[in-house]
Order: sequence, then structure tokens, then C-alpha cells
Amino acid sequence: VNTTGSLLPLIAPPTKPDTTNETSLEEEEAKLHDPTDERDHLRRQLEEAEKLEIAAVELRRKLFGSRIVSRTDVGDLGTDVKSLKRVFPCGGVMAAIVDDREDVWANAKNNDTGRPGEPPDNLLLVQPYHWKPFSGYRDVNNASGQDLSKSDDDKSSSEKEHADKEQDVQLLWTADILKRLHERYYSPSISLEDRDKLSVPSLLRSMRKETLLRFPQANIVFSGVIPIDKQKEERKVRVPLVRYAEELGARVLPDVTKGVTHVVARRDGSDKIHRARKEVPGCYIVQPSWLMECYWSITRRDVAPYHMGPMPKRPTQLSQRQNQLHISNVDSQNKLLLGDSDEDKESDDDDDFAADLESEMMKGP
Repeated sequence: VNTTGSLLPLIAPPTKPDTTNETSLEEEEAKLHDPTDERDHLRRQLEEAEKLEIAAVELRRKLFGSRIVSRTDVGDLGTDVKSLKRVFPCGGVMAAIVDDREDVWANAKNNDTGRPGEPPDNLLLVQPYHWKPFSGYRDVNNASGQDLSKSDDDKSSSEKEHADKEQDVQLLWTADILKRLHERYYSPSISLEDRDKLSVPSLLRSMRKETLLRFPQANIVFSGVIPIDKQKEERKVRVPLVRYAEELGARVLPDVTKGVTHVVARRDGSDKIHRARKEVPGCYIVQPSWLMECYWSITRRDVAPYHMGPMPKRPTQLSQRQNQLHISNVDSQNKLLLGDSDEDKESDDDDDFAADLESEMMKGP
């Protein structure tokens, strides 16, 4: 009883329970047990990915159709064989092949162009690309070709990596070749009748031939890079380096004469190199990488980056008549492809290099 005489409740009136926390917990539990929103979100992402995949498939079909064939898809042709007949039944003479391996094309028996046992004329051989993370592994179905431009010097790995980055221009070379090929075929100076007679193999053959044929013609002697057993007989299937030189328009000579313009050697110091420096002022002594890059780019490369020893003070000043006279005399005296080898000290090196070159370039992995 208070002072006013009224009665006060001794027990406070009951309050409503606080359900805020319970509601939030129920909502969280509902989200955990009902992943509808997350499922719908994932479904939308999947649908978008499927649309992109369908668009990619349609684009591939538009560009390539069903014309992608692997060596493993054509087992009836033989091991390590590629053939345009599978893509173009009529021969594919209007197509250009870009590959860093030529042995898989040379092994085909139904090439429309090229010598038997050699790759077709419409093959654009490119510098092999070795992906660094794949270094040390070998994929039988996708192995790169051998890079004959690599020298066996004592450069450090960092220097080699830097050099590889500086020389990674093969895509630019290939693009330039394809542009020149296109321009030749569609040249305004060619009539429609004459254009119908053209083909990619014939155009590439003429483009290669012009590379070392003029300004002036390159007369090449090989030293220490051709297998001994391949020098003493003419072969139906030419040694790769010899074939590259001849297809580029150069004349391959068996020995040093006054008409020689280039000695292509694995290393300096051979008897042929000594005689070339002494007897032929202006003769260049170059590494095989010079010849390979001429072939990969179908352009006449500067000899300076590939030259061994001091650069000649002046180019060879023989007249064309003198050159032909010297070369004719050599041809009449010796019909061998490359003649005798250099000094005996080079024989072992030649044989070792021959085994590696023949194994990689002619037989494949």
C-alpha cells in the first residue's frame, strides 16, 4: 500500500519475448537448406558458358570445317605421316602448309610436288618452337622439329634465353611470306589465263629460287656439317642442308674455288675455311643458322650476325664469266655432290653431327 492508498501490483506485467535473434537464425537456416538462389546463379553461369562454347564451335566449323586431321587419325597411311589428300582429295595445290617438321610430310607417298622422299613444295618449314615449361618432355604426337640453327657454343642459359627472345620472329617471317605469295598470285600483271596455271607449290618454288640466285648467286661449300657417308654418292633424297641451299637458288660446290661466296661450317678452323680465307678474298664464313634463317624467312639474311672470324674487307670481285668458268671446271672434274671431307680431325665430329641430324630431320621422333 502506498501513501495514496492505491494498491500497486507486486509483480510486473509480462513483456513480449524478443524474437529478433530467433528470426535471423531461422532465415540463415532457410538459406542453408534452400540454395535456390545459388543454384539459379550457377545455372545462369552455365548457360552463358554453353552459349560461348556453341559460338566457338560454330566459328571453328566456319574456319576449318572438319578439315583438322592428326597423324594418329590416319594410321592406314603409315607411322608419322601427314597428307593433304585427307583434307583436299584433289591434292591441295592451292594450300600452303606451315609446319616445323618436314619428315611427316616427306614420308607421304602421294605428294603432288617435290621429289620422292622429300617434302612437298608447298610446305613452309618454320623454326621449331620449344615451349619452356614443356622442356625435358617429349610428346610423340606433337614433338617439335630439330632446330638446325642452334650452335654448340658455351653460352650461358640466360644468354641463350635472351637470344631466343630476340630471334623469336618466325610469325613475322611467315606472315610476310604469305603476303608475298598472295600478291604474286593476284598480281595485276598476270592474266586470268596465266593465273589459272599457277599453284602454291610453283609460286613458293620460284620465291625460294630467287633468294640466293641473284645479287650475286651464292656458291656454297659445306665444311663439317655434311655426313661423311653422304658426300661420296649422289642421293635421290638430298641431305637437308644441301636441299635448302639448292632450293634457295644457291650452287653447292664440292670444294673451295675462286667462285665460292660462302663457306657454311659448324665451327671455325677447318682446312676449307683456311683455304677460303687465303685464296678467296671476300668469301664469307658463316654458321648453318644463316642458311636456315634464309630458308625459314625466304629472304637473303645479312651474314654479319652469323659470321665466324673477321668479316671480309670487300666482297668477291670476280666477274660472272670468271665465276662460271671456275665452277664449270670443278663440275667437269668432279661430279660428286660434296667431294672429299675436310681434315681427318673433323671426321668424328661430322659423323656425330650426321647421326643427330639424320635421326631428327629424316626419321622424326
